[in-house]
Amino acid sequence: MQQNPPKKSVVKKRPRDPVQTKALILAAAMDEFAGVGLGGARIDGIAAKAGVNKRLIYEYFNSKDDLFQAVLEDIYTDVGVVE
Repeated sequence: MQQNPPKKSVVKKRPRDPVQTKALILAAAMDEFAGVGLGGARIDGIAAKAGVNKRLIYEYFNSKDDLFQAVLEDIYTDVGVVE
């Protein structure tokens, strides 16, 4: 009896969309910061909520403080305080 070789698993890659990825990160960060504040928020938690690798957060936003600032700017823009 001949055995078949094991099948290779196929991993589907998502198309890269930096705009959507940044939006996912911002939404997850807003939720995290609203829940536990700047001091309690963790990049690992934000990455998990956004469904991204935490390295992408640092790639797009450099630091947790810069991400927090981006979240605030996004909120201010939505409210109409900043244009």
